[in-house]
Amino acid sequence: MNTRQRESTAKFLYDLAKGVVLLAVVSPWITGQWSWIVMGAGAVGTGTLFAWAYWLERKHDDITV
Repeated sequence: MNTRQRESTAKFLYDLAKGVVLLAVVSPWITGQWSWIVMGAGAVGTGTLFAWAYWLERKHDDITV
């Protein structure tokens, strides 16, 4: 992956993480139809996507140094 592809992929993963947190964590809490399982899975999914994007950006920083 070149630098531009890595940056685009990281941005995409950050956007996916935002979508997951809105759909699985915030939305059920606002509507009052929340479940610990859905919210927990959403939190784990958000954390995983965020960590993956962060790792891609971190790896990109190491390459350019």
